[in-house]
Amino acid sequence: MIYVIFYRITNQVMEKKKMIIKKIEQSVNSGLYNVFLQEEEGERMINIMIGDFEAKKMSMIIDGIEPPRPLTYDLFYNVLVGYDISIKEVIITKFYEGVYFANIVCSNNGQEKLFDARTSDSINMALKYNSPIFASEEILQDVGFLPQNETKDNVVVKEITIFIEPSKQLQISEFEKLLEIAVEDEDYDAAADLRDRIEKLKQELDNNKDKE
Repeated sequence: MIYVIFYRITNQVMEKKKMIIKKIEQSVNSGLYNVFLQEEEGERMINIMIGDFEAKKMSMIIDGIEPPRPLTYDLFYNVLVGYDISIKEVIITKFYEGVYFANIVCSNNGQEKLFDARTSDSINMALKYNSPIFASEEILQDVGFLPQNETKDNVVVKEITIFIEPSKQLQISEFEKLLEIAVEDEDYDAAADLRDRIEKLKQELDNNKDKE
C-alpha cells in the first residue's frame, strides 16, 4: 500500500514525456552501447549507455527474434504473466552522477506497485510488454539534446552529442556481468579478454587510491 500511495503522489507532481527508441549503436567505450530515445511528440533526445547483453536483448525484442531458450528477461516476463502481473509503464526518473534511474510500474488485480530498476532492465521489460516508456521533464531539460539538422524558429541547431564516461566501478560491474554470460556461453576467448579488462580497471582504481 505504501508503494501505491508513493506512486500516486509522485505521478501527480512529475511531468513526463513519452519516449520512443530511435536507435541503438555501439559506444566508443568497448563493450557498451548507446540507446537514443526521443520524445514521441517532440524533438528532444536522451542518450543512455548500457551493457552489451542488455543492448543485444533489446535489439532482439525489437526485431521479434526469440531465443531457443528463455533468457533472463524472457523468464521474468513469463513469471509475471503467469501471475497475471502487467507492466503499466516505465519512467526514467532522474540522472545523477552519470547514471540514469528508472521505475517500473506494475499492475495486478487493479493494484499498482512501483519498483526501482536499472534503466536498461526497465526498457527491456517495457519492450517485452509493449508498454510505454516515459522520461521526466527534469531529465529532458538537464541532459536532453536535439538531433542533427533540427530547425527551431528558423535557427539551425547543430548536433549535440553527450558522451557520459561511466565510472571505473560501473565499468567493472558491467564487465563482470558480461564475463558471466561469456562463461555460460563457453566463449572462453571473450571471457579471457573481459578478465583482463576487469583486472586493468581494478589496478587503475588501486593506483588512484594510492595517489590520494
